[in-house]
Order: sequence, then C-alpha cells, then structure tokens
Amino acid sequence: MDRRALFLMSIVAFFAGLAGATISHTLPYARASLGLTEGDMFTVFAVTRAVSLAGIAFAIFADRNGRRKPFIAAYILLIVGNAATAFLPGVAAFTVAQSMTRVGVVAVAALAVVVLAEELTPGVRAYGMGIYALAGSMGTGLGLILLPIAERSDDSWRFLFGVSAIGLVALPLLNQFLRESRAFRHFETHVTFTRALSAGLAKHFWPLAGIAFFVAAFSSPAFDFVFERLINDLAWDAGPARFLLIVFSGLGAFGLLFGGRMADGIGRRQTTVVALLLGAVGGVAFYSLDSGWLLAPAIFIASFGAAMLVPAFAAHRSELFPTRVRATAAGWITNAAIAGSIAGFAFGAVVVDNIGLSSTISLLALGLIIAALLVTRLPETRGIDLVRSRPPQPSAETGGETP
Repeated sequence: MDRRALFLMSIVAFFAGLAGATISHTLPYARASLGLTEGDMFTVFAVTRAVSLAGIAFAIFADRNGRRKPFIAAYILLIVGNAATAFLPGVAAFTVAQSMTRVGVVAVAALAVVVLAEELTPGVRAYGMGIYALAGSMGTGLGLILLPIAERSDDSWRFLFGVSAIGLVALPLLNQFLRESRAFRHFETHVTFTRALSAGLAKHFWPLAGIAFFVAAFSSPAFDFVFERLINDLAWDAGPARFLLIVFSGLGAFGLLFGGRMADGIGRRQTTVVALLLGAVGGVAFYSLDSGWLLAPAIFIASFGAAMLVPAFAAHRSELFPTRVRATAAGWITNAAIAGSIAGFAFGAVVVDNIGLSSTISLLALGLIIAALLVTRLPETRGIDLVRSRPPQPSAETGGETP
C-alpha cells in the first residue's frame, strides 16, 4: 500500500468533506435568509448539479496527461468556490459559487478514487478507499460541530462557507508530495471513451452508470434535506438535531471500514447489494417516522448502508476499466450520478410542495431496488492488479491494455 498517497488523499477528503457538505448543513438557514421555498431550493440544487457535469473535463485531461495536475486544480476550485459563497450576495451569486464548488467536488471525488485504485494493493484497495471516505466523513462531522455558528444571526451561515478556506493549507503538501500515479503511462495516441465503449466496455459502463444514477437520485435529496426534515418539518431545535446526526451518522460511518473489509474479503457485488438495501430501508424510515427513538436507528442504518457502498462501488468501477480510460470512465459514471441528482432534485421541485418531503424521498428510494438488480449484471473484480510490472500490451478491443 502506498501510505503517502492514502495520507494525502485523506487530507484532501477531510477538507473536501468539510466544504462539500456546507450547503446541506446550512440549508435551513440559507433558505430562510435567501427567501426561498423548499421547491426553490430543489431547483438551486438541480442547477448546481447540472453545471457540475463540466467536471468530466478534469477526468479526460487526467487520462491524457496524468492524474496529478487536474486533481490539484479541481481541489483548488472546490475550496475557492465554497469560500466565495461566504461573500457573494443574492440567490444568483449563491448558485454560481456553489456550481463552481460542485464541479470541484465531483472532479476531486472521481480522480481521488482513480489515484487510490492505482496506488493501493489489491488486497486492501477497497479498505483503503474506506479510510479515505472516513476522512471525508470526519470533515463533514466538523461542519456539524460548527453549525451552531449559523444560528447567531440571519447571515451567520455564511461564516461556515468561509471556514472551508482553511483547506488551502493542504496545497503545499500536495504540490510537494503528491506523485503521479504508478499505473499512468503517456500514450502517443489517445483512445476515445466512445471507441472503448463500442469495443466492449459498454457492458460494464451502462450498469455502473445506472447504479450511480439511481443511487444519486435518492441519496442527494435525502442527504441534503436532513436538516430541513428535522428543523422545519419536525420542529426540532438545531441542537438536538445536530446531536442526533453527529452521534448516529458518526456511528454509521464505520460502515466505510466494514464495507471495505467486506468488499476485499467477500466481494464487491455482494457488499454493494447489501449496502443498497440498508440505505433504502434506513432512508425511507428517517423520512417516514416522527419519534426520535426511531429516527436514531434509521439514521444509523441509512448511514451505515451508504458508508458500506462507498468503498465497494469505488473499487468495483475502477477495476472494470483499463488505465487508458479509467479516469474518463470514472468521470462519466460520476456524471451519471450527477444526472441522477438532477433528476431527483427536479422531481422534488415539481412534487415536494404538493405531496411533502417524506413522500418525495420515499418515491425516490424505489430506484435503489433497480440499482441492486443492476449490480448482478457486473462481474466480480476482487483481487485484480491494476499496476503492471511490464508495459501494457495493445488490445484490439480498447486500443490499449486490458483491465
């Protein structure tokens, strides 16, 4: 295992988790301050996700010129965009700044998974990705701890966006110590992703894209409206709501390590299916139940399932594609997830003001059943070595090496 890569990626994950989740944590306060309805906020989220489709450019560049430079550029964009939200007034400026942030979020997420997949040994690849994701959860947890700041005045929520600027302290470390991936090689000719799909990789890509789409269509609205559910729907005070999430989603975060171990020990497919079902049960329960005694285990189950999914799915999607198109494939699968987020938020924008938040999320959860069925169409990849000791041999199917 390359501990250096895992350490650096974990630092990035921490600050990315802190910055990327700020909009969700501050949603009730920002929505009120900006004078938006729940439907309006669904629209804002849909717009930011649509813009973030541009993050694919970072992935394409990474397959052609290396992972390091686009990864660092995406990280800078993430931090600067989120910090700028603290200073820009009005709904339009808020949306633009958060759109920049989302481009950085999706590009960093896609490329970090590729770097880790190519640097970690097969026996601990998913587990290492779980550690990376756990670092991101710690950053998200810090945002929750700081949330009382948002309650001090109508505009105090902006301070939490400004706090994300501390992520810039990671740049000197990245510039000095982040090396190019061991698996990456420059090729004189580039293989387009379209050609790779037509040569046989489509049988892997489309199920993965479908899984990403349906998971995001449910999880993005479900995650972003947690505080809206507790504070505005159930009339909880911010303190108890924050405590509930910190404790039980924190416990659920251990699913990252459990899911990584299970994916490395038993397999990617089985772990993914179990994770999807747990996420669906816990998520629907959280948006359907009112009692705090029932909401607590619902949060834990949903968080544990979502956490289990992260390392298993990240490892699986990386191992099914050759090095020459691995980052691009990750980028397009991320874009499929973004499309799912857009669909979920667009659906919510149309129906939530009529049927309510609970019914909206419950309907979106049906997509997780479809995602679980799509998993069964993928081959198992546990134990695949992604770093060759010899130069890759040309392949008629992909124009490069075989996965």
